[in-house]
Amino acid sequence: MSDVRRGRRMTRLPDTVSDPYERYADILALLDRRAAVRMMVASMPRLAGVDMACVGESDGGDRMVLRYALHTETNLDGLVVPVGAGLGGRVLLIRRTLWVSDYCASPGITDQFRTLAEAEGVRGMIAVPIEHDGQLLGVLYGANRYEREFGERAAQALEKIAHRTAAAQVVAERARHAAERVMHEERRRVVLELQDSVGAMLFALQAGLQQLGDEPELDEQMRARLSEIERQTAEAASALRGSVRVLTALPEQVALDAALREHCGAFTERTGVSAKLITLTEPPALPSSRAMVLADAVREALLNVEKHAKAQSVVVSVFAHGHGVAVTVSDDGVGLGGDGACPSRGLGLAAMSERVARVGGTVTVGRSDDGGVTVQAWVPT
Repeated sequence: MSDVRRGRRMTRLPDTVSDPYERYADILALLDRRAAVRMMVASMPRLAGVDMACVGESDGGDRMVLRYALHTETNLDGLVVPVGAGLGGRVLLIRRTLWVSDYCASPGITDQFRTLAEAEGVRGMIAVPIEHDGQLLGVLYGANRYEREFGERAAQALEKIAHRTAAAQVVAERARHAAERVMHEERRRVVLELQDSVGAMLFALQAGLQQLGDEPELDEQMRARLSEIERQTAEAASALRGSVRVLTALPEQVALDAALREHCGAFTERTGVSAKLITLTEPPALPSSRAMVLADAVREALLNVEKHAKAQSVVVSVFAHGHGVAVTVSDDGVGLGGDGACPSRGLGLAAMSERVARVGGTVTVGRSDDGGVTVQAWVPT
């Protein structure tokens, strides 16, 4: 019988394994997430000496789904692995590299996974956690069709690939978000042009038709024709407004980012004080209602800075925190009162806190490192 070996936490490794992707970040920025992960899985046989490979992608907190199977004879894509079940499920639970020299002979393997492994002829297997900034993204699997004791070198090679797989997913996801932001900005530009040109012309046409229809000397036939044209113009204006609503509708992934950029830009334009938006970690998607609550909190905090802080600069940060998303507004202004109390005038802290609390979030106010004020709002996903 073969026992599960090793329980070492994955660490960042020196470049001891040859790397065919020295500039992988530049390449991956042009790829979608799936293509990026497939590229990393394809490198495993040569770099780690495994016969088969796949990735288990985290699908909530209690399971993962197998994807991108390489050199397998059965279709493993879509197979669900619960947390704690099988080798990968145990890695999902403890976040450490594990291997077995003979998977089918290992204790604790369920009949379902044993049957699949026997069909594939799997013997030696290793599973490595894929992590980024403390977030578990999934598990990287490698397997051989013969008994194998995975040594330190093979484990390090796979852990290095797992590290790069995590980076690949993050880079590709950020590239996708950037593309969505660019697309939204272009759509917004088109909307503004439509409103300024077609919308203005339709409004002028409708007003002119109404004025012409009020002429007392018109016969009833001409008045009826003008009324019909006015109706058609009103329908065209309504259709334009509907198209504008569709074009300006934001996907959940970019709704918060777009709103924060708009508030920072408006603040800078009003005050001449720089307000920079920094995305510290890519936040998870939020329902539009919660995203707007966070955006409103930032707008309120910026208004307070404008009225009371006498700041020279402001930084707005957004990041994943706990099981939610946090935004902070930090200024370098005059700071809190001498007793450390938050000035209530103009801050609207009570109203802001109430709105955030209604969606299960919190608001905190404290001193910045440079003496100003930091307001942080957090909401759950």
